[in-house]
Formats: sequence, C-alpha cells, structure tokens
Amino acid sequence: MEERYSNMMNIPTTSEGSRKAVYYYVKPTIENCKVTFADGSIYWEKVLYKDKRLWFSSEKDNLYLDEACTKLSNVTRKEKIEQCKKAGLI
Repeated sequence: MEERYSNMMNIPTTSEGSRKAVYYYVKPTIENCKVTFADGSIYWEKVLYKDKRLWFSSEKDNLYLDEACTKLSNVTRKEKIEQCKKAGLI
C-alpha cells in the first residue's frame, strides 16, 4: 500500500516538500501577543507580518498598554526584565 498525504480538514499547507504536510498560519488568525511578566504586570506586543501568509514576528523591545497596540508604554521589554531580575522574581 502506498503512503499518501491526506488533508481531511482542508487546512492550508505550504507548497514545500513532497508531502506538503507543514501547515502555516493565516494572518487573520494571528493577533497581538499578551505578555505577562513575573511581577504580574501585563503588556502587549505588536505582531509584524513579513510577507503575504507565512512569516511573522513581534517588535523587538516595544511594549504596549492596550490590545490594539496603539498606546506605547513608558518601559521597554528589556527594562521590564531587568526590573523583575532586580526584584528577585527571575
């Protein structure tokens, strides 16, 4: 019996590879990321899209106060991690 690739749920797949079984994320399903630090403070990171469908990342050091990532916080991610380290939480 020949092994076959099947995609019963019709999930979008990449076109790389012979079986095409690596799934990718579609941009509308990716949202900005909620970040909770060791001291309990909550911020948001903005998701950046690098191409039409496959690649995305977050901003390196910026933290935001709201989910839509419109209000920039007065502290960076690096500073917040240092604050948690100084407090002995990490």
